[in-house]
Amino acid sequence: MTLIFLGLLALAWIAVFLPAALRAKQSAPLTTAERFKRRMNLIAPRAGNGRWIVVPESYDRLAMSSFRRGQRRRTKILIALLAAALFTGLVAVFSGGGAWEVHLAVDFSLGLYVALLIEAKRRREESVTKLRSLESRRSAREAEITFHEPVRAGGGRHR
Repeated sequence: MTLIFLGLLALAWIAVFLPAALRAKQSAPLTTAERFKRRMNLIAPRAGNGRWIVVPESYDRLAMSSFRRGQRRRTKILIALLAAALFTGLVAVFSGGGAWEVHLAVDFSLGLYVALLIEAKRRREESVTKLRSLESRRSAREAEITFHEPVRAGGGRHR
């Protein structure tokens, strides 16, 4: 009985793994060049002939796009908080009761968010000012550099 069970178990394993092994053997591994070509075809534009070169974006462009995405996100949050403050204010005026507490909590959140935005802007401007100051100091220092007469071999100057 044990031999029959082990035989069925072996057949089950063969039934599961044999098709996968055959598929793996049929799709031979790609060479590095073929793999690169396939990946380039996936990301390359479909127009025209010739070769396409994919170049990473410049740091300045990436930084600016990241700043713009953050700016849009901050604007959306500010608009949502303003709308929530207006909505809770209207609800508090017309319903009374505990709605004033909710309105005050939303107003506090709005005020805190505005304060954080102002602080972030101040820090950004401060870092730009420091960077410009450092750049102007470096250019002034480079302008002051004077070139001295080179010392010749032997330690002394020729007469």
